[in-house]
Amino acid sequence: MSTPLLLRFLSEARDLLQTAASGLLALEKTPGDDAALNEVFRSVHTLKGSVGLFDYPAFTKLVHAGEDVLSAVRAGQVALTSELVDLLLDTLDQVGAWVDAIERSGLLPDGAEGLSLALTTSLRATLPREHGAEPTSAPEPTEAPVSIDHLALLPEADRLAAFRAALCGAPLLSLDYAPAEDCFFSGEDPVNLFRQIPDLFSLVIEPRTPWQSVETVDPYCCLLRLRALCGGNKTAIEQLFRYVIEQVTVHTVPAHLLVIPQGERNDGPVYGDFVEEASTHLAKADWPALRRAVGALLDLTARPLFVASALRWLDAVLSVPTPDPGWVEALIAAVAHGNAVVLPPAGTGAASARSSAALSATILSILDGQRVILEMPRDEGLPGRLASVARTVDNVLRAAGHDTAPWTGATAAAGQSGSAAPMLAFLAALFETSETTNETASETASETVGAPPPEGGEALGPVLADQRPANRVLKVDQAKIDTLMALIGELVVSKNSLPFLARRAEEVHGSREMGREIKDTFAVVDRLAQEMQAAIMAVRMLPVSEVFERFPRLVRDIARKLGKHIDLVIEGEDTAADKTIVEMLGDPLLHIIRNSLDHGIESPEEREAAGKPPTARVLVKAFHDSDQVVIEVSDDGRGIDPVKIRAAAVAKGVIEAERAARLSDQEAVNLVFLPGFSTAGQVSDLSGRGVGMDVVVSTMDKANGVVSLSSTPGLGTTVRLSLPLSMAVTRVMMVEAGGGMLFGIPMDHIAQTVRIPRKAVRRIKQSEAFVLRDAIVPLVRLDTLLGLAPPVWFGDESQEDAVLVVRVGNALTGLVVDHFREGMDIILKPFDGILAGLPGYSGTALLGDGRVLLVLNLKELF
Repeated sequence: MSTPLLLRFLSEARDLLQTAASGLLALEKTPGDDAALNEVFRSVHTLKGSVGLFDYPAFTKLVHAGEDVLSAVRAGQVALTSELVDLLLDTLDQVGAWVDAIERSGLLPDGAEGLSLALTTSLRATLPREHGAEPTSAPEPTEAPVSIDHLALLPEADRLAAFRAALCGAPLLSLDYAPAEDCFFSGEDPVNLFRQIPDLFSLVIEPRTPWQSVETVDPYCCLLRLRALCGGNKTAIEQLFRYVIEQVTVHTVPAHLLVIPQGERNDGPVYGDFVEEASTHLAKADWPALRRAVGALLDLTARPLFVASALRWLDAVLSVPTPDPGWVEALIAAVAHGNAVVLPPAGTGAASARSSAALSATILSILDGQRVILEMPRDEGLPGRLASVARTVDNVLRAAGHDTAPWTGATAAAGQSGSAAPMLAFLAALFETSETTNETASETASETVGAPPPEGGEALGPVLADQRPANRVLKVDQAKIDTLMALIGELVVSKNSLPFLARRAEEVHGSREMGREIKDTFAVVDRLAQEMQAAIMAVRMLPVSEVFERFPRLVRDIARKLGKHIDLVIEGEDTAADKTIVEMLGDPLLHIIRNSLDHGIESPEEREAAGKPPTARVLVKAFHDSDQVVIEVSDDGRGIDPVKIRAAAVAKGVIEAERAARLSDQEAVNLVFLPGFSTAGQVSDLSGRGVGMDVVVSTMDKANGVVSLSSTPGLGTTVRLSLPLSMAVTRVMMVEAGGGMLFGIPMDHIAQTVRIPRKAVRRIKQSEAFVLRDAIVPLVRLDTLLGLAPPVWFGDESQEDAVLVVRVGNALTGLVVDHFREGMDIILKPFDGILAGLPGYSGTALLGDGRVLLVLNLKELF
């Protein structure tokens, strides 16, 4: 359960992350801005101190590494390059993702320690060595091959126990822990950590350096290296060692690497008989008979012998219902020849292993160990080392399916010359070939399956980064504000009942005095309710910078990816609107800006050829216009070519060729808002899917907003979004239709109210219209539109029609109603349940006399 302290930390962490991200983007443009650098450093430093209050070591270590890098930048020891900014922004993104995970579950996600170690290593690699940079030979935090030499140090009984567990499906891990020399002063007990591992099969403790004499040894200096073989989940092990994760290397161990027969070598005719019998059972896959033969020979063989060890491993392989034939064949060969064995991976079989010429990372690790042995000084038993390495590499190459003839020639040459040079030359050539192959495979895999992260700043979390002086700010949960908004809505409904009560006092009870007193009270309550409503609405108002400040990072990343130079200018970020409106702006602006960067802005070469500066300009501007908040996104790019738009629309089947030819240039440009329309030649992660600008239109419709687009080919494009300041309170005019039924019409659509003599109404085929200031305005009767009455053509020209002139889109329409009623502010309640999809209605509102007012959606009705 989240504590108040943790909730406060999460809120502050998001603010600090956005401040740091915005500062880094500013620093990339002006590296000498000391104020911005200090602001970024303070944010990261504060974040490090705050997270230290909680048990999130991976989080703390990563932020600490980022602080060290920024400290080195401040000291002039590290240059703030674009690559370093990328790394720091990736770090902030990861921390932001962890903040979201902590908010959801109170814990860091699985694998956080590994991610922290990877990023921490990358950050510290940028530091000078004396400031904590890891040496270039430091192990990477990624999965590395397991050394077979290390596993050979473990007792055979322990390896057998682990192997049998692996055959039953248990995962195996190898741990290599080199504690810090001063670990005892940090409250760490290395051995106790291993005691907490539930499935510990083996533990080897050895000195990292030769022991000093008793007189000079420091008992408080830890010089140990602990190596273990255990079972369990890798994430759980990383969690156990989370405070010292940078000192621990964890590898997944394939079971076949544990099979290392050891012991004294000897021969005997009984082994040949066994090999012949075992080969027969292997060919028939008669595993029970083969295991009985292994058990009989094992009883007759002295335990210390190599053959006895090979038989024990063969018995372990045969203990499962369906043994791996490749393993069985390799161990029978070990018994026959008394040579070391390298099992192929499970399921490959010896034959398939020999058919593959590829060297795995594990094989390369084994060969690298043999190379180290050959490079030891000559005076340390060279002949014995040459023979040992020759035998080991020969077995490894045979198991990997490689031709061993070149290696045999190299070993013969080394024996004749008394030098390891021929063998080292062979291994060097083998490594060079394998590294080239692995790099090619890696690049191919990366191009095939690699995918860039989704753009739009989703990983950054909420964006709050404008630098204002410290104020006395009280942070309140959003749910509490929503509750207040609901209560003020109920108060408005209750307040509106007072005029009905005054009328009832006068008409029913005949008390005009009582009616006047109620009206006076209503005036006071109405004033207070309006002031309270305005105050609560002001609390819900947020600056559009909540959305705008995610775009510098977005523009920077896309521009670098596309190879374009773009200068983003933001104006009016203090413009405020209701929280709901601000939150709805995110997706539309994201698609508009991405389209501008991808389609609108030319490459630097194209811009220079057209006589433009190589750096394009994108302007995002917000301002208030009456009771609307207006957002404009402008660029000085290539603009939109109506001819190209028409051709693309016809080619994609969006519109017929004849209709396209009749469209004006502006109407053709507006085709970009149609679903499925795209001018991109190919699909990429930025464009080409026909999804984008239609999202802008649908979002604006939900918010009762309007989107318009203007473009001049060769000069640029401007997209304008106009939205109401608030969606919480809706101003409507009540009208009567259908014989006394009340309906609400949103004031945003109403242009004017007029009374038209019926003799001024003209019929055009089956429709009606009238002339309003030299413009023909079509007439629609509301009761007919709603199906409340059949169409009626009135002949009494002495009567007048009450007409509400409404604007839907760019067209005026006359809506004929029975009577006009008063306007009022309402709290609109959208339909839910089975009525949620009812077309033509925006929702309902409760009137003061208890009746329900249906609010119309004119866009859907027309």
